Amino acid sequence: MGFKKSLIAVTATAAIAASAVPALALENEFHGMFRLFGAVSNFNGSLSGQGFFNPSFHDEGGVPVLSGKDAPTATYFAQRARLMYIAKANDDLKLVTHFEIDSRWGDSAYTSARNQGGAIGADTVNIETKSVYLDFNCPITGANVKVGMQPHDDAFKGVLFGADMAGLLASRSFGNLDASAGFFRFDDKGTLPGKRARDMVAATAKYAVTKDIRIGGAYYFIDDDRSGDFGYVDQQQGDTNTVHNVGVNAEANLGPVTLDGFFLYQFGSLRAPASRHVSAFAGNVGARGNLGPGTARAEFLYVSGDKGGSSTTNAFQSVDDEHGFYNGNMQLLFRDAYAMTIDNAVVYTSNNRDQGVIAGFVGYDLPITSKLSTSVNAGFASVAKENDKTLNSSNGKYLGTELNASVDYKLFDNMTASLRGAYVVLGDYYDGVAAGGETPDDPYMASLILNYAF
Repeated sequence: MGFKKSLIAVTATAAIAASAVPALALENEFHGMFRLFGAVSNFNGSLSGQGFFNPSFHDEGGVPVLSGKDAPTATYFAQRARLMYIAKANDDLKLVTHFEIDSRWGDSAYTSARNQGGAIGADTVNIETKSVYLDFNCPITGANVKVGMQPHDDAFKGVLFGADMAGLLASRSFGNLDASAGFFRFDDKGTLPGKRARDMVAATAKYAVTKDIRIGGAYYFIDDDRSGDFGYVDQQQGDTNTVHNVGVNAEANLGPVTLDGFFLYQFGSLRAPASRHVSAFAGNVGARGNLGPGTARAEFLYVSGDKGGSSTTNAFQSVDDEHGFYNGNMQLLFRDAYAMTIDNAVVYTSNNRDQGVIAGFVGYDLPITSKLSTSVNAGFASVAKENDKTLNSSNGKYLGTELNASVDYKLFDNMTASLRGAYVVLGDYYDGVAAGGETPDDPYMASLILNYAF
């Protein structure tokens, strides 16, 4: 009887304690991906510096260095895993975390460094944090709020920015109108937090005129006070770069064809390293639609550039290399959407070394069976304004033409193998710019990709 009484007492105590603690039943969600990227190329992964800038440094690639004509051929295997864990308290509140593990086969082992750990023995500390943020529906305003380190893309197909960034974004729908506003801090470099920072205020809206027509607008104000940390003069009164970005976008479904595009204008002041006014723009139009058994695509892009030597610059001020225009489906001419730590392009940023870019793309996607599909693409690029006379004193503006193709086979519902090839015919911009007055070899790449997503 004593044992039974003790058991009853313990059970009752546990029940009272449990009732005093709020119930919290989490839904645990796991998502992620694994990608293996194997390539043979004289452009991506060619680290000797004889043809193009070293892509491992994420330079604005594609400008030849003056060291020789022949670019060596690189053979490499890069792999990436991304793991996402979402702790969902209820339909209105969740925590999102996203991590990444990169390496190149054979690179190093027994170390602590990002993008390493592919050599024999492995044992490397190399996990990267991509996102950690709260996602909740505010019970007071009815807005969806994301606060923390989060992925955020511009409203202009990535010509300005597209990256993980720390900040707060509030979004809400008002009938046919979707609106959002947010604050993001890109950098904070000073000893006094907030004093030498680069911040962005963002506001976007999109209105559904009909079920087939949507128009939108966006405003991004970027204030950069980092002057002393990037080779500029020591920060003094007025050494602040301020750039206003205001633009419109639209999309219309016209039966068999969908048209979309944008226009983005920039104005402001650059105070370091030299005082200049900003007046720049970017514009795009795109189309896609059914053509025969497949889908045809086309894109045109113009980004303004500057020749230099004026108090007003027309060079488009993109956010570092934290962006990319991927709508053209290029592999070498523009940044490859499937590239990982080895990532280079003839036009690496939309700013393109202050020269801007004029580019056009066409493509065709053809499903052959339920598992097998193909895609072919072609694109061209030219600088909008030539300004780098040290490399290109008398040549033209044409950068090159890319032809590429891929064959995709769905091994499983969530795993695909892709065989791809790309070749760029360099334009007259590169004539005779290598050592000895020679012209660099045309870039090429053959790649095999395995993609698994869950």
